Amino acid sequence: MHTNKVDERFLILGEVYTDVHLDISSSPLRIGGIFHSARAFNAINCNYALAAIAPKYLMDSIRDFGKYLNAQYTAVVGEINGAPNVITIKDSSENGDNGYNDILRGQSRVTIDQEELNSIIQDYNPTDIIIYPGKYDIKDTFSALKSFKGKIHIDVQYGTKSLEEIVSSGLNLSTIILSTSSTLFKENDFSVIKLVNSPLITNARVCLLKENRGGSTLYNIINKEWYEAPAFKTDTVHSVGVGDCFNAVFLSESYKKPAESALKIASYISMLYASTFVFEEFKELVSHLNFNDVDTLLGNRISWAEREKHHIYIAGPDFPDVDTRLIEELYNSLKYHNFVPHRPVIENGLITGRESHEQQEQAYRKDIALLEKSSILIAVILNDDPGTYVEIGWMAKNGKPVVIFDPYKRVRNLFLKKSANYITSSLSEVIDLVYEILGKNNNKSNETYDSLLLASGGLDSTVLAYKLLSEGKKVLPLFLKYGQHFSNTELNTLIDVLPPKLIPHVKVINIEDIYKYSESRMIKEPNLWLDNVKADDLYLPYRNLLFLSIASSIAQTLGIRDVYSAFINSNHAKEIDCSKQFFDTLSDMLSEYGAVQICMPFRDFSKADVINLGISLDVPIVKTYSCQANSKTPCGVCPNCVDRLNGFKVISELNSINN
Repeated sequence: MHTNKVDERFLILGEVYTDVHLDISSSPLRIGGIFHSARAFNAINCNYALAAIAPKYLMDSIRDFGKYLNAQYTAVVGEINGAPNVITIKDSSENGDNGYNDILRGQSRVTIDQEELNSIIQDYNPTDIIIYPGKYDIKDTFSALKSFKGKIHIDVQYGTKSLEEIVSSGLNLSTIILSTSSTLFKENDFSVIKLVNSPLITNARVCLLKENRGGSTLYNIINKEWYEAPAFKTDTVHSVGVGDCFNAVFLSESYKKPAESALKIASYISMLYASTFVFEEFKELVSHLNFNDVDTLLGNRISWAEREKHHIYIAGPDFPDVDTRLIEELYNSLKYHNFVPHRPVIENGLITGRESHEQQEQAYRKDIALLEKSSILIAVILNDDPGTYVEIGWMAKNGKPVVIFDPYKRVRNLFLKKSANYITSSLSEVIDLVYEILGKNNNKSNETYDSLLLASGGLDSTVLAYKLLSEGKKVLPLFLKYGQHFSNTELNTLIDVLPPKLIPHVKVINIEDIYKYSESRMIKEPNLWLDNVKADDLYLPYRNLLFLSIASSIAQTLGIRDVYSAFINSNHAKEIDCSKQFFDTLSDMLSEYGAVQICMPFRDFSKADVINLGISLDVPIVKTYSCQANSKTPCGVCPNCVDRLNGFKVISELNSINN
């Protein structure tokens, strides 16, 4: 039994709703809004009070249910007129967008009782206030909040206006909480790095990002420290209010435990909340939980950014004469969770048999390339489609996970059953399985790697990746984000040009703070209409030393002996850590004091030599990206672009002579 040993007192401020689940006929009407956090506080025996905003018809229910849930104070601090505060939910399990609809929201009128709000803050004297913005004007709460000396936390799931007004008011925020489906995350291009550097975030102490079924990330803005926790799998009955449950548990446990432990406990209890509509059942499950035991559980962790590295092949009869709504729903659900799904018929074209041999061959090879690139195959069984069965067999033969989504329960063939890793008739279970499979892969030991490659999506490192793979090397590609303005283009290119077998193994390391004060044009993007970029302008001190040291540290940690860099001789590489003597000395030192060897097979190559090797290995060299002066398209005039163009020129001239 968990007992609260710290004298924290939480006040929950926000609206109360009636939740209506349109997709679950047997689901109860539930009182929602701030009561989701209230249920969590009750279950973990934490002191709390309610400051509710609601229509008049809900007020008696609010007081009664607040009493039932042992709220120490329950006050109605605002009244809503013109709208019933009824939320309809289309997708309770959040396979994709929940499809929330706040009925008649647009015609609501909200009055905040500032005196009542001020009274509950003074009488209850909370240590923490959790704010859930809504239809009410957040500015109407400021007179009471400005005199409050404790911690203020805000969940900014929908819209950013309330957060903007709080920041403008000068109120001190302790925690900003949001999820990957929030407006604020979308406005920051679904980028965690952009999010934590947003002006709206930097005024707080902590930013907490809930990454739906993949776990959570916390960034301590003051200390610049990152923490994360996994998710835990359950048979998801609903996802409504699960995030609010997470908030309550995390904030309470943060008083008693380190951040990662608090995140993990919040994740586990939220999983229990998602497993039932019945509060008493949820509370019973929590009462038998030893919170210290949760730290020993692995769970599944696959971060938002990691998901976009995973391509997922959707096999099925995706044809014009078939009802493909389930395929489309699966595709949209995977996109919603930030994976990269593929519908091969849509992407590579429909083959009817009347096309030329060349067209059919091209479509076939494109489908094979998609299969090779994909981490998982999900087969949607709508009818007896032979192509789907062949694709299942191909993936199974190549040792990749196969999930069969059998919505109509048609799969009876023994060979088909045995070729799949999982069979389910539930879309929610399919999404859970994707997280489970990829999460397990993330937790696997990397002892199978024998080589680590510094990879950037550039011509040289891409050719080297193909070379190492052709030699049978088991390669871990390492991508470093060091603040380069072309980082996103590099990473996207890397995923596009790497050998498909390596894509699921890409490891991204963020070291952006190291060069954030640099004036280098690799960090601060030049205006190429005005600026003349020279080699010296691209200088970053000890860049190669830094890259190789990080790569060697990771390699030694994972038991990898060989660290590969595609560095080649260059007329503009004049830095002290670009000389042959430097590389030889570093390699000798690492070998002497550890087990890591620096390998530079292109050290004596010219750019033309690399291009020639790339052509022989069938590398997509045209797609590679080597520019350091422009973040979107190659400029053609920076030193890297010039080297690249000269290399192609040499190859072209040689071909002309030979022909």
